[in-house]
Amino acid sequence: MLFYLQMRWNIEGRISLNDVFDLQKSEEETVAGRIKVIGMYKVAAQRRVIAIIDIENADELDRNFMARLPLREYLELEAVWALRTYESFLEDCKSGFKDTHPLEPQSVV
Repeated sequence: MLFYLQMRWNIEGRISLNDVFDLQKSEEETVAGRIKVIGMYKVAAQRRVIAIIDIENADELDRNFMARLPLREYLELEAVWALRTYESFLEDCKSGFKDTHPLEPQSVV
């Protein structure tokens, strides 16, 4: 499952930037094998990181950000959006969303 993440290092008065850099190196090792990083970007001149990741599901995302990542205490997730590929969306458009489940409950006969 794809997710867009916008994160901020919330470190003011808590740890130094050098400590963040050390934790960031450790975090890379922790993430390997658990999270497939599609793209990750450091926002210039800000304490923000933007990432698009591929992870099994929202449960695994939560487990990693709440318990496993070395920076978990200092990463403030500002935005978390579940994504789908545009190609998948176009396929639904082409089919008229005919293969999707209706929102209305089905009557029982």
